Amino acid sequence: MDFSLSEEHRMIRRSIRRFCVQELDPIAAAIDREARFPMDVYKKAGREGFVGALVPPEYGGGGADLLAFYIIKEELCRSAAGMGMSVAICALNFCYFLSLLGTEEQKKRYIPPVVKGEKLASFCLTEPAAGSDTLGIRTRAVKKEGRFVLRGTKTFITNAPLADYFIVMARTRGGRQLHGGTNFLLERGMEGLSTGRPLEKLGMRCSPTGEVLLEEVVAEEERILGTEDEGFIHMFQILDAERVLAAATATGITQACLEASVRYSRERIQFGRPIASFQLIQAKLAEMAVGLEVARTYAHKVVWLCQRGKKVTKEASIAKWFASEIAVKSALEAVQIHGGYGYISEYPVERYLRDAKLCQIGGGTSEIQQRIIARELMESS
Repeated sequence: MDFSLSEEHRMIRRSIRRFCVQELDPIAAAIDREARFPMDVYKKAGREGFVGALVPPEYGGGGADLLAFYIIKEELCRSAAGMGMSVAICALNFCYFLSLLGTEEQKKRYIPPVVKGEKLASFCLTEPAAGSDTLGIRTRAVKKEGRFVLRGTKTFITNAPLADYFIVMARTRGGRQLHGGTNFLLERGMEGLSTGRPLEKLGMRCSPTGEVLLEEVVAEEERILGTEDEGFIHMFQILDAERVLAAATATGITQACLEASVRYSRERIQFGRPIASFQLIQAKLAEMAVGLEVARTYAHKVVWLCQRGKKVTKEASIAKWFASEIAVKSALEAVQIHGGYGYISEYPVERYLRDAKLCQIGGGTSEIQQRIIARELMESS
């Protein structure tokens, strides 16, 4: 089992790293401070092929594999984690999901503008009373004369304040069962659909997050994505991929923490010598490096399994959980190594810490990942 990168993957890494150094690094602190999504950079990312990497070429994408996009997301998050998160929603949760389930008309209409970076998309699942409890959503889609009327509220939706397109999960029948959910393709400007103001957040501040309000939104049957009543089944098809790509967010942040800490510990002089010469500092750096290597290598293994059609529910949760814990621990240590400077915004490590915390919350909390891991162990015993 060889996890070394192919020349194609190394080329993608060089390309996205160059892009991030030129386009994101100079503005990362500013867009965090201003809570501003850099639409101009997103458009450039689209033109460079990063947003559509996973999409088949016939719809304007690059036709790359999951590992290629892991690399792209990791590098984006290494520079500005919020940007990586927003791009991933467009690339995986919208375009890739649509390429798997959409009709030919839906694919041709909605995928190309997002792939090109001209339109921003969102995936609307979480609700005020349904976060980890996915099947508990209360948004309803009632069928009337061949059309659906949607009512409900979605919250904590990435890209919502600026999104042009929305995949919205609504319950079309039943209460809490697996069958009875349906995904709808909606657009900004539809009567009854509105978005709330951007939520003020601790971290990932350049990624816009907000509510999506559905008040008697009328959707024709042509707006159904996939099969009616099978929306939850379809959603679970990409959850494993989403979770392993969530590990990319964490490893990207951890990489940034390690680099900043090594650089600072070499430059910071105390007691007449660089603090990098102190064993306690060396131990922190070593633990950070080990955690990063293990988290990334295991995530690459899960991607490898996923690409071969293996069931990776347990493994994807392990990858997300472990990488998330390492990211938070590494960010805390990076702040500690920087001392007082780590606590002020002049240095980037305080941003890394704020960004890292979402890894333990978004896309399924660390506690939910542990529950999934335990459940899979029990079922396989």
